[in-house]
Amino acid sequence: MVVDLLWFTTMVVESPDIPDEVAGAFVAIAHRVVWATVATVDRRGRPRSRVMHPLWERTEAGLTGWVTSRPTPLKVAHLGRTPFLSCAYWDPQHDVAVADCRAGWVADPEERARVWELFRAAPPPLGHDPAAIWPDGPAAPDAGVLRLDPWRVRAATAAEIAGSGPVPTWRWTNG
Repeated sequence: MVVDLLWFTTMVVESPDIPDEVAGAFVAIAHRVVWATVATVDRRGRPRSRVMHPLWERTEAGLTGWVTSRPTPLKVAHLGRTPFLSCAYWDPQHDVAVADCRAGWVADPEERARVWELFRAAPPPLGHDPAAIWPDGPAAPDAGVLRLDPWRVRAATAAEIAGSGPVPTWRWTNG
């Protein structure tokens, strides 16, 4: 494990395992804010942003994000060429959370159904019933599930950003 203090305000931990304090702080902000600005990269290497509604699941492997979304030709092309995206959360108190992830469409019908149930079981406003958008369920042709596997996670309160403490950041350079 390497701990690096950058500019005296950021603490970077490089490890295959996300520390509980970083994952917990990230999930707390992300699930409170709910909506993330998600950026992919187009065929010319330019960022393209949209607003999405990820749900983050703590697992033995660390942290996994899930998004129900239409697999539009644009999203499919972006992720097919560059299978990475960035999710950024911000709230009016200036708390922020960012996850840079490898992303891929989930094909397995059982996993898609399980993710739908995760969204249905989560309390509002994070939780919702995807059937309101896709009445035919997770097998509907225009229903997609994206899996997000973070390789870098950062979460900070306004006080941490203002410099009263280090901003915990985790990254897995092999991710």
